[in-house]
Amino acid sequence: MRIPRNVWFASLLILAGGYGYACGKSTEGGGAPGTGAGGNGASGGGGASGGGGNGSVNGGGNSNGGSAGNTDDELCGGQPCADHTGSEDFTDPSAPSNADDLFDGATLNPEGTDAKKEPGVIYPNHETMFPINVSHIRHEWSTGEDNTLYKLLFEGSNTTTTIYTGTSNWEPSDAQWDWIAESNRGESVTFTVFGLNETSPGDAWQSSAITLHFSEAEVQGAIYYWSTGTEGVMKALVSDPIPEKFFTDPEAENAGTCVACHTVSRDGKRLAVGYGGEKLWEVGVPSRDRIQPTQEGDERKMSWSTFSPDGKMLLVAADGKLTLIDSDTGATIGLDNGNVPVPEGKVASHPDWNAIGDSVAIALGTKGGNKHIEKASIALLPYNNGAWGGPDILVEASGGDDNNFFPSWSPDSKWIAYVNADEKSKDAVTATLRLISAADGTPVDLVRLNERVNNEDAVIEIGNSMPTWAPSTKPGIFWVAFSSLRAYATLREQDGKKDQIWIAAVDPTLSDPGYPAFWAPFQSIEEGNHRAFWTVSDTDTQCKCVDICGDALDNDCNGTADDNECIECGPVEICDDGIDNDCDCVVDDCNQEDCNDKIDNDGDGKVDEEDPDCVIPK
Repeated sequence: MRIPRNVWFASLLILAGGYGYACGKSTEGGGAPGTGAGGNGASGGGGASGGGGNGSVNGGGNSNGGSAGNTDDELCGGQPCADHTGSEDFTDPSAPSNADDLFDGATLNPEGTDAKKEPGVIYPNHETMFPINVSHIRHEWSTGEDNTLYKLLFEGSNTTTTIYTGTSNWEPSDAQWDWIAESNRGESVTFTVFGLNETSPGDAWQSSAITLHFSEAEVQGAIYYWSTGTEGVMKALVSDPIPEKFFTDPEAENAGTCVACHTVSRDGKRLAVGYGGEKLWEVGVPSRDRIQPTQEGDERKMSWSTFSPDGKMLLVAADGKLTLIDSDTGATIGLDNGNVPVPEGKVASHPDWNAIGDSVAIALGTKGGNKHIEKASIALLPYNNGAWGGPDILVEASGGDDNNFFPSWSPDSKWIAYVNADEKSKDAVTATLRLISAADGTPVDLVRLNERVNNEDAVIEIGNSMPTWAPSTKPGIFWVAFSSLRAYATLREQDGKKDQIWIAAVDPTLSDPGYPAFWAPFQSIEEGNHRAFWTVSDTDTQCKCVDICGDALDNDCNGTADDNECIECGPVEICDDGIDNDCDCVVDDCNQEDCNDKIDNDGDGKVDEEDPDCVIPK
C-alpha cells in the first residue's frame, strides 16, 4: 500500500552542517542540554481521541479478525484503508518461534513492581498523534534488568496487535501498521512493552502504557525544507522514505549554489529563495524554471518573503523593510515603490500572508531585520485591494529580551503559531512555540509539543522554532512542522547546533493544543534541517473541485480561501436542479425514492410510499 522503507537508513545522506538560517556554518547557538523531570510514560493532558490504560500480558492471540470493508471513498496510499478487526500476532525474526508460549507461561509482574526490571518506553512519546500515512515509526524502549525477549502490545477499539521481538527497538511493516494504525484511524491505541529473560522465563515485567493517537485521514502536502548538508531546498511528502533535492536542481550548472530562507506559494506552484546569499530568485514548481529576476544580475535583496494567496504578489522583507512586488515581473506594487509603512524606529521581518488574503502577520522588532530580529512583537498588517493598514499588535514584547517571531497562519486563518524566546531569533535555544487566536486570543503555551522528549516532561532549551502548518481542506485537527534541537530516541542526542524537523498535531480546542511531536522520518539524521515549509502537492487527493464559502479554508487548493468563485454547500443533493448542492463535485448525484417502482431507491429500507420522502416521477 505504501512505499517500503526498509532501505531508509541505508539511504541517508551522510552530510555535515550547522544550525543556522542561511548558507554556511553558524557561529552562534549552542547551550546546555535541557533537563526534564518525569520518566517513562510522561504525564500530560488527555488527547481528543481518548485516554490510556494498561494492557494485559496475555492480550491478543491468533483469532485473525476479518475486514469490515470500506463504506466510503476514503483512501490510504491510493487504496482502500485497512479495516481489520480482532487480534493478530507477529513474531520478529529476532524472537524465537515459541515466544508467545514463553510469555503465556510467565508470571506477570505489573508495572510498579520493580522499576529496575521493568521495560520503559523511550519513543514515541505518550499522546503522540501520527498521520495514518506515516508508517515505519521507530519504537524504542529501555530493556529492564536481564530481559532479552519482548512483547509489544497495541490495544485499540478495533484491533489488538502483538509483536514479539528480541531487540530493544522495532519498526512496523506496512502490514503491521495496517493492523495498528489504519484500522484504528481517528482513534487511539495503548502501547505496552513486556520483557522477560529467555533462558529463565519465569517472570515477565510490564512497562507503563502510553497512548498513541492516529489521524482520521491521510495528512497530505509537500514539505520543502533547508538542509545544511546540501545547502539547498529539499522536498518530501510526509510519507516519503527519503527526500529529493529540489533547488537548486542537482543536474543544473548552478547545482552547487547555496539557496536558503525559502517560501512556497499556497498553491504549491512557486518557490522564492535567497540565492547565493540574500538575492531573491523565484522559480516555478515543479519546473524549477526561473521566473525572476528576469535577467541574472538584477536580483533584489531578500531575507524572508511570503506570497499572496493567489501567488500573484510577493511581499519581501530585507533590512527591516517590507516591499510588495509582482511575482511575475518583480515590479513594485503600490505607493512609495511598494514599501509597506512600518512605524518609526521599528524593523519588520518574517512575514506570512493568510489564506483569506486580508492580513499579513509579521515580527515587528527594535533591531535586526535580516537573519535575526530582537525584542519583537507579533503584529498584523491589514490588506485590502492594494491598501495597507497600520500594524495591529497581537502579541506585544513584554520587555527585557522578550522576543516573538516567525508567525505562521493556520489553514483557516483563525490561529497563528509563533515563536517566543528570551534572546534574538537566530539560533535561539530558549525558543518555544505558542498559539494565539488572531481575533482576540491570549497566547497559549504548547507544553507537550515543546517539552515532552523521549517521554520526559519539562525538557527545555531545545530551540523549537520556525513553525509551518500543513495545508488542510477540512476543519478540525491541523498539523505543524517545526525545527528543534531535541534528542531523537537513542539515535540522536540533543544537539546544540544542528536542528531537525519535527511534526505535531494541533487541536486548537484543547487546553494544551499541541500534541507531542514525532521526528520527520524522511530526513537525514546527520544533517541540520529546518525551515520546513508545507504546501499543497500535485499528488494531494484532499483538494475539492470547488471552494466552499464561509469556512475560511482553501478547499480547492488554489491558494485562496473563500475566493470569489466559492459556493454555498448544503447537506444533501437536490435532484434534477442542475446544481452540485452538496459540493461533492457531481451534479444531481442523488437517489430519490420513486413512489411506484417497488424498489428502495435511496437505500433507507423504505420502499415506495412507505418512504414519506418518495416522489412521483415527472
